[in-house]
Amino acid sequence: MPDPLKERLLGFVKTKIRESGKPVPPDFNDETSVISSGLLESLHLLELAVLLEEEIGSPLDLTALNIDKEWDSINAISNFVERSRSETPHDKIRQA
Repeated sequence: MPDPLKERLLGFVKTKIRESGKPVPPDFNDETSVISSGLLESLHLLELAVLLEEEIGSPLDLTALNIDKEWDSINAISNFVERSRSETPHDKIRQA
């Protein structure tokens, strides 16, 4: 069964790639690099941050992230969201 979060992320990323005038690679998948490959531009990362805040339900501390690593593929982004959702409020306060 498809993962709804991954499906939303995949749609978002493909839309942003197309909006930037680039073709979506024919072999694009959940492990395709989207940052280090240059498929997503910096503005797209800000838009992705807003989307992820909505998914997680709390603000992100972008200074505490290694975006190149934690957001470089659909799978990495999905794992980031799942980890962030599972943090207790106490964990979030401690990291802030």
